[in-house]
Amino acid sequence: MLTYAVLYAFFGLRLLYIAWRSSDSKSSQKKEMEEVEEKLEGGQGKTSIRRFFSRFCTPIFLESFILTFLAEWGDRSQIATIALATHKNAVGVAVGATIGHTICTSVAVIGGSMLASKISQRTVATVGGLLFLGFSLSSYFYPPL
Repeated sequence: MLTYAVLYAFFGLRLLYIAWRSSDSKSSQKKEMEEVEEKLEGGQGKTSIRRFFSRFCTPIFLESFILTFLAEWGDRSQIATIALATHKNAVGVAVGATIGHTICTSVAVIGGSMLASKISQRTVATVGGLLFLGFSLSSYFYPPL
């Protein structure tokens, strides 16, 4: 489907952009730390509810939520979950799917963290971006049945 090709291309280009942007990682990390410290100091006058949401809805949270949501939207596992929920207990299916996805994502996050300690972020992002662009071309020219 064209949808998969577009999503793979988006993810690939996003990763290549991250790799390109991380070339100046030392100075950008220092600048980012200074910005975070300023934001933390500036948040002293906020209400407790606003402080909670500003800590919970960080840019990395929002980016990972949106990317995961887009990657899973219309995925075969989602369609299989819908089909399973039509025949079985919907609450059990929802809980099982949530726990299964949480475990799968946790393994990916832990694996990525371990990989990042051995290989630079730029290398991982470049290889990942090129793989996603390859997936995009593959899904465009050889769509799933």
